[in-house]
Amino acid sequence: MNFAARIAPQAALLDDAFTRLRPVAPQAVRRAGRALGATLGATRRSRWPEVAWRASSLTNTGYPVEMSWSSRDASVRWTAEAAGPDTPEADRLTSALGVLQGLGVNTDVPDWLVPQADRPLRFGAWIGGRHDGERDRYKLYVDMAGTELPVELLRPSILHAIPPRIVWRMAGVDAGAGTIELYGRLQKPEIWEIERLLIRCGMDSAAVIALASQLTGLPCEDYLLPGTAGLSLAMLDGRLIAAGFFVQAGPLLGGDAAVSRTLRDLACRYGWDTAIYEAVLGKGGGDGHGRHGMIGFGVAADGKPWMQVGLRP
Repeated sequence: MNFAARIAPQAALLDDAFTRLRPVAPQAVRRAGRALGATLGATRRSRWPEVAWRASSLTNTGYPVEMSWSSRDASVRWTAEAAGPDTPEADRLTSALGVLQGLGVNTDVPDWLVPQADRPLRFGAWIGGRHDGERDRYKLYVDMAGTELPVELLRPSILHAIPPRIVWRMAGVDAGAGTIELYGRLQKPEIWEIERLLIRCGMDSAAVIALASQLTGLPCEDYLLPGTAGLSLAMLDGRLIAAGFFVQAGPLLGGDAAVSRTLRDLACRYGWDTAIYEAVLGKGGGDGHGRHGMIGFGVAADGKPWMQVGLRP
């Protein structure tokens, strides 16, 4: 698919990324191209074409698409705006649900996630896609500004172990897998509270602390990460299946070259396949803005550590 011809000149960045990805995962790239083209339809039709490709909060330049790499599988992954900048935030969930339906996905949004009329939203809703050689999966990201977690969502022991100062920002609903992932913001997560939370979740806290130390190059004595971090909890049928932490790659590790060196070193240490990462990153000199977004790491219920990173095309 030629994005630049079918969507907008700015989409040439996507063309380049997909050209590099095609030799690595040809079938996944073909299906990802179709799905991403449908998702970006509202951006292409926006009444504000002069800002449509630089108004998103997804990336540091406002680009409405972020690609990503994960150590968990060799999928082609993306997250994108499902509405143009001229769409009010309160209407973006409806737009995203319409796009998902067009992709053959019916997503039921839990009542507690449906935005209230008096609740200010930061972004409304995004769509994420994940494509491998055999299947496609989609995730609906819903704004959680001001949302309280329902007490029945998690076991009381886990709810009470979540640091009360956390601010929930969004939830990811994967209808195909039946999972819900919560994302919150936490100031300077302390080691003792992270250990308590992960132990209550049945997760290996030592694996997470080791990854944090290897990522930052700092001993994790008092705090897991410096500054503000994100916390994610993934649930399936009331069970926790993964837990992790997210932080902006640039402020933590430096420029793109430094981030790449750290990721490659960790991938080598853990035996992770970085072919997707290398293809998305490419060899360009950049545009003066860091291309790496949020970097995440954590552990799954089976004890396996994981890492992922967002990349602007």
